[in-house]
Amino acid sequence: MSASLSLEEKKRRKRALILEAAVKLFSENGFAETPIAAVAKEAGVSFGTVFTYFETKDVLFQASVLEHLEEIKPYFYEIEERYSGNPMEMVKEMIHCQVDMFSKSMDYLRLIQQVLARPDRYPALFKELDDFVNVFIDKIYPVIAEGQEMGLFYKDAPPLIAQSYLSLINGMRLTFIDDYTNLVWNDMKIQALRLFGPVADAREEMQ
Repeated sequence: MSASLSLEEKKRRKRALILEAAVKLFSENGFAETPIAAVAKEAGVSFGTVFTYFETKDVLFQASVLEHLEEIKPYFYEIEERYSGNPMEMVKEMIHCQVDMFSKSMDYLRLIQQVLARPDRYPALFKELDDFVNVFIDKIYPVIAEGQEMGLFYKDAPPLIAQSYLSLINGMRLTFIDDYTNLVWNDMKIQALRLFGPVADAREEMQ
C-alpha cells in the first residue's frame, strides 16, 4: 500500500511540475509560441511524459487556466464563511487574503489576460472566467449592501464596486513586478479598501 501511495505521489508531483512549467511558458510566450518540448524541458521531464498527463497541448493550456482557478475560487466565493466581523472587517480580511494571493501569481494572471484578450480564441475559458467574476459579485453583494446601510461603504452600485476591486487586484500584479514581499503590496491593500470606503483613514483601517 505504501509503495502504491509513493508512486501516486510521484505522479502527482510530476504532473504539478508540468503544469507549473506550462503556466510559466504560456504566460511568457503565448499558446502558439510555446512548444510542448519547451514545457517538458522546463519541467525536467521527457517530451512523451507531458502527454502521459495531458492528452494534447490544448488540454494542457485549459488545465493551466482552470486548475488554478479552482484553487482560488473558495477565497472569492466563501466570503461569509471565511471572513468574519462586520462588513468592513470582512472586506479588510478578504483584501489581505486576496492581494497576498494575487501578488504571488504573476505568471497565472498574465495567462488569464491572454484569455480575456481573445474571447473568440478561447470561448469556453473566457466563459469560465466571466462566470467566476459574476459569482464573486453575487457573493459579495450582500456584504457591500449591509456595509452601505451601516454607512461603512460608498453608495455606489455593489456590482460596480466589486468589479472595480477585481480590476484593481488583477491589474496591480501585472503593473508591479516587485516581489510579493515588497511593501508596495501593503500600500495596494490600502488602495483596494478605498474602493469600498468611505473611511477616515484607509491606511489606519488596514493595520
